[in-house]
Amino acid sequence: MRTRLTFFLLLLTAFSASAQFPPRTVTHYPAVRPPAEIRFVDGNVDNYAIMRIGKDVMRVEVGGDQSTRMPLTYVESIRFQDGCTLYFDKGELLLDRLVQPARLMNEGGDAVLEGVLKLTGPQAESLMGPDLYRQFRKKSGLTLAGAITMAAGTLLLMPYVGKTVTYIFTGQSPAPINSFKDMGSLGKGLTIGGGTALLAGVVIYILGNSGCNRVVATYNDGLGLAYTF
Repeated sequence: MRTRLTFFLLLLTAFSASAQFPPRTVTHYPAVRPPAEIRFVDGNVDNYAIMRIGKDVMRVEVGGDQSTRMPLTYVESIRFQDGCTLYFDKGELLLDRLVQPARLMNEGGDAVLEGVLKLTGPQAESLMGPDLYRQFRKKSGLTLAGAITMAAGTLLLMPYVGKTVTYIFTGQSPAPINSFKDMGSLGKGLTIGGGTALLAGVVIYILGNSGCNRVVATYNDGLGLAYTF
């Protein structure tokens, strides 16, 4: 009984931890405030809180909970409140014309400029320098490995989760213990392996992501100003 209870508590810990430290997929981007100054190719100038800059468009807040997308071909430059200025030519970012300071943040192993523009590897390296970028890339790889391990562990736990849900809907209790006990040797092995992989993935993800944060903090400290989101 003690073994089963310990196993159940480990699974609960794993599910809770994975919920707190999800993989790198981000579904919502809070706007960067205060608003940035945007100069358009037609000569107009306006200020918007930017949510995200993608490959071809950027999303900005237009008031309340409303947002809209703007093609980057309309944009000549974007000046953030800290002085960082991005220039565009026909929708293409001109990184060589970027005006410092160029602040970075870590987003699940990705280097994100000013919190809104995800950089490619070469772009991140050009800002960080070879030494810092080498460290960031190593930690980013560890973060990705953790996310993959968590996903694999979750997949292995699917038979156990499905059986547990069945027990819950049929009113049998305690569902987690019964569902595990009624599984065959293969199912039990998959469940134990999945729980172990999930826990290991959470630990690896945390270590990698923390390392990325430290590298980015070192880079931002070198700019001489504190930077937080």
